[in-house]
Amino acid sequence: MGTHEKDQVGFKEFFSIFVITIGTKATDMSTVLLFKDGLNAAWMIVLGSFLLIIPSLLLLNNVLKKYQCKNLLEVTRLALGKPLAFVVALVLLCFTLLNTATDSRSYMTQLITINFPNTPLFILYLCFLILCMWGAKKGWESVGAIAWSVLPYLLLALSVLLFLMLKDAVFYRMFPLFGTGKWEIVKASFNYTSLFSDAFIFAMMYPFVKNHQTYTRGLYASLLFTLAIMVVLYLSYVWIFDYRSIEKITYPFNEAIRFVAIGKTITNIETFFITFWLVAVFVKFTIYIYVVCKIVGFLFQIKEFEHTILPITVLILVIAMIPENNEVNMFVVRRYTLTQFKYILLFLPPILWIVTKIKEGRAR
Repeated sequence: MGTHEKDQVGFKEFFSIFVITIGTKATDMSTVLLFKDGLNAAWMIVLGSFLLIIPSLLLLNNVLKKYQCKNLLEVTRLALGKPLAFVVALVLLCFTLLNTATDSRSYMTQLITINFPNTPLFILYLCFLILCMWGAKKGWESVGAIAWSVLPYLLLALSVLLFLMLKDAVFYRMFPLFGTGKWEIVKASFNYTSLFSDAFIFAMMYPFVKNHQTYTRGLYASLLFTLAIMVVLYLSYVWIFDYRSIEKITYPFNEAIRFVAIGKTITNIETFFITFWLVAVFVKFTIYIYVVCKIVGFLFQIKEFEHTILPITVLILVIAMIPENNEVNMFVVRRYTLTQFKYILLFLPPILWIVTKIKEGRAR
């Protein structure tokens, strides 16, 4: 599939997209799942998940390099055939759709619980999705430009937050390092490998990055950067709230921004951080909706896949509103999608790499 230059993004935009989409996972309710399994060592689950996903990403990057201008599913179709590619595309669609729905509802529930307790969830969620849909309709290049333009301000706000949090940190709360035990941390790291699933899913946009070198630099630089952000944020939660408390806190990020203050006089500064957080969340789900539509376009052979943005956004709204409450949304649906999708992440890239090598050998 060829691309027009206007559809492509460079290193800065691609880097920003990754940092925002993955980095914000340290501020959502995924943190609750990790703290439940790892207690004060939840940050090690993040690190372990990253180490487990890296071999697959290296192999996938190698395969993408061989098939220039082909996205993940197009490469799968060439390597494994149409029937298997259809199955992989269907699984990928189900995951991204469920993940977008559950994750976005979780953010809105988080916002309502802490900041807008009298606002109906459906109304706030509908307004949010309409805004994201508007952003997605602007196209991939515009989304990348928005991500790059807001990233410096988001990082500045995060730096201020971390500085204020560290002023009240109690560092020995991170001990014992392995929390519930080494083996439990390893199992949890394996289960939550999907924390970095965006690095796999965004291979759908490979043809829409300037070139392979830009894609590779953007991928690994952003992954290392977001890993550092996530680890530091998880550690900060532990340093401020001990592990007994953090297990009972539903929204660690929101509690942290309510906890910090500038001196003894300037308190209640959470509105400042919430504003930047909402901007990041808007960019994140604008990107997610666009990528979901891209997968739908491949699955149903829709060239102008941008026309599916409206129906897909409506579908996301419907799916997200099905769970009775946020506990079901997070601890049943979200946990299931995170833990089950890991098999595709870990095993599809090696299979593609092996099949590609076999085909190269036969071609000689």
